[in-house]
Amino acid sequence: MSAALPTFADLAARVAGGALNRPRIAIIGAGSSGLACAAEMLQRGLDPVLFEARSQPGGLWGKDPLSAIYPDLVQNAAAQLPLSRPETGSWAAYTEQCLDTVKRQGLASRIFTSTKVLCVTPSLYAGGADLLIASADQAAAPLLRHFEQVVYAGGLYHTPQLPEIAGAADFAGRIIHSSDVRDISRFAGQRVLIVGLGNTAMECAARLFPVAQQLVLSGRSPTWLVPRMIHGNPIDVATRALKDAYRHSYQARLWEACRSHGAVGHAVDPSSHEIDVGRQRITVSDAMLGPVRSGMVPLRPALAQVTERNVHFVDGSSCEADIIVCCTGYQSQAILAEGSEVPQQLVGNVLHTRYPGLWFTGAPALWGSPAPIAKKQGRLIAHAIATGWNRDDLCQAVRPHANYDKAATRLPFGFEVADFSGYAHMVDQASASPAPGDAHAPLAGNPVNYAG
Repeated sequence: MSAALPTFADLAARVAGGALNRPRIAIIGAGSSGLACAAEMLQRGLDPVLFEARSQPGGLWGKDPLSAIYPDLVQNAAAQLPLSRPETGSWAAYTEQCLDTVKRQGLASRIFTSTKVLCVTPSLYAGGADLLIASADQAAAPLLRHFEQVVYAGGLYHTPQLPEIAGAADFAGRIIHSSDVRDISRFAGQRVLIVGLGNTAMECAARLFPVAQQLVLSGRSPTWLVPRMIHGNPIDVATRALKDAYRHSYQARLWEACRSHGAVGHAVDPSSHEIDVGRQRITVSDAMLGPVRSGMVPLRPALAQVTERNVHFVDGSSCEADIIVCCTGYQSQAILAEGSEVPQQLVGNVLHTRYPGLWFTGAPALWGSPAPIAKKQGRLIAHAIATGWNRDDLCQAVRPHANYDKAATRLPFGFEVADFSGYAHMVDQASASPAPGDAHAPLAGNPVNYAG
């Protein structure tokens, strides 16, 4: 599939041949959010092109060896895209379904792979932005193109983020990022501390536990470690079902279901009889539940400082360590040109508050977009562009609906599960509404066959 997709060389040739002379819609990133947005645009007669830095679409779900998504992850994200087989599946199944989406939605000729957008320079008055586009290996001269509408769907996982650790300069061991956990033999017989209790941390722990002399987990946020399957369904499917069936008590029901399946809580109120999904992380791992419950892998609070051979925690405890693995996430790609304002809030959680024609989807730093919301955000963006809404039009369309205030606010941990349905309902209502002013024709005109 990937061999048939256009690359940067094809893009350069088509620009030289005049195929991209007319300003169009650019989507930066061909992961789940970018593909969902593009599919929604095609349904409304719009004419997007997508730029993907990797060798094939799929984003985190692709087969790229650097992907942050690990092969045995079980998710229900596939159902959020217009796939031919929207079924619960594994990472591998989702990858194949993602490629199926590309083919069935007519996106194959619109995705330029191995094509990286280096910089976005938005226009305050003319709208849209200039894109500096280059080959992923930067072996050819970059192109500068203007697009009337630009959607950033590049996600967050670009630059590994290492925390500042007091005493790190004196530490005799190694401090690395989770992205460097590749050659497992390097960890054989070592005393390893993993900083973080998210899914990446649990995946690293599962890989290192069989070879490390000692393994310790450190976390600063209240976290529930839960199994992948609850009542025979993946945890995200089970959570959604519980919420639909017990809307006002589903957090207590979720706590009971997870507890009965052996879940372990870290730094949570032991007297509580519910999982507060808005304030407590849910981390999925079958492999580490047993070692953690048995005490073979101890859970410690946040890391306070390190000395030459020891790590010290905020509760006063300590342990020896040879390697510290920081599962502390990534920094988002700094793609806006220097001097461009990075929005602290977005209109409807999709449109830049200052620059017309600059949209965002799938970026949790801008109040989140896990898979259940990606398609909704794509629908709102496509509808707004197709109807010619400006910032005030979009604001007028979404403001009357519940959850608008939360949708406009930047939250530190992305979406709260309780807000999924509220935001989704807001998008459905706004997307079904006509333009507040006169109706506008779609921008697409006669679509270009990018395959030719």
